[in-house]
Amino acid sequence: MITKKIAITGGIGSGKSTVLQYLKKMGYSVFSCDEISKQISQTPDYLQKIEQFFPETVKNGVIERKELARIVFQDENKRKILNNISHPIIMKTLLEEMSKIKQPVAFAEVPLLFEGNFECLFDEVIVVCRDTDTRLNAVITRDKLSEEEVKYRQQAQFDYDSAEGKTRIAACGAYLFHNNSSLQTLEEELKHFLSQII
Repeated sequence: MITKKIAITGGIGSGKSTVLQYLKKMGYSVFSCDEISKQISQTPDYLQKIEQFFPETVKNGVIERKELARIVFQDENKRKILNNISHPIIMKTLLEEMSKIKQPVAFAEVPLLFEGNFECLFDEVIVVCRDTDTRLNAVITRDKLSEEEVKYRQQAQFDYDSAEGKTRIAACGAYLFHNNSSLQTLEEELKHFLSQII
């Protein structure tokens, strides 16, 4: 059986994890790049590379993820270094895990899908959309970050609303899910999408 691989992406605080949780509740196989990132951060090779380039973020053999995030979201060059270290192994691990699934479809939350030009690796793409202020407040509440810290992260991410962003989204035929109203509305959008692809 060939499993259809579907990526879920969107800006920080858009509701990607909410979509993933709903799909999991519905019985679908789901994966998360963030979870894979946490797993690989414990491997010796990865830890060694992070210690080499970001020594101040490793304490007693453990990566301080919040400190690492603070550094890379304020420095584009350092962010590129981290992405070059982590992206290849995260995507390799993700696709290997998805290929083991014996179901018609599997979903993966891929926050940096467009930043990494990974959309071509998936059969379908879901983009979760939400207005900027709502995303900002959601992340401040969820991650206990300052407004400035969240804005740094937003600015560092793919701009879904730009002309280039809209062109990239259209080029891969992505489905847009709008998450500006109720959870029930979002779930109805998901049900409609699932009825079309399965």
